[in-house]
Amino acid sequence: IEAKLVGVIGSHSHAGGGGDPWTYQRLTSDFTTPNTAAQDTGLAFTPLANTRYEFEAFLMLRTATAAVNPRAGLAWATGMTDGVAMIEEAQTATAVPICANGNVNAALLIAVGGLPNTTQSWPARIHGYVMAGATPSGSVRVQLASETSGTTVRVVAGSWIRYRTVP
Repeated sequence: IEAKLVGVIGSHSHAGGGGDPWTYQRLTSDFTTPNTAAQDTGLAFTPLANTRYEFEAFLMLRTATAAVNPRAGLAWATGMTDGVAMIEEAQTATAVPICANGNVNAALLIAVGGLPNTTQSWPARIHGYVMAGATPSGSVRVQLASETSGTTVRVVAGSWIRYRTVP
């Protein structure tokens, strides 16, 4: 069976031994901020000229005060010809998450809210697609802001972003 999975089978092939097409970047330590202005978390990728990317991020979020939301965000590199993204962030264990949707025209940032507790992580997910133009500059960046100035929020170590080129 393994020989069939890594070889050519009629209508398709698994060339190159089926390597993972995703490039991952993972936080090795918590990123914290007490700022209401979005801050770069260190989770990012730099697009190459004339290249298309699919990307996803999965964040574990925490807050120092349950009524204060850690606001997940996304900022774009310049020189993109098009791109879209969606952010979903849990606010309770059972309700539909709050969302932010947008495009390369402006950075995205989740609305205010609040996590149920201060002792456990809560999920946020970002997924998107971007097309770089001939002269991109900077990077596509996961960001974080606190809902209330002075209240520390964080992205927990182990959170990640992954990206891959799209032919």
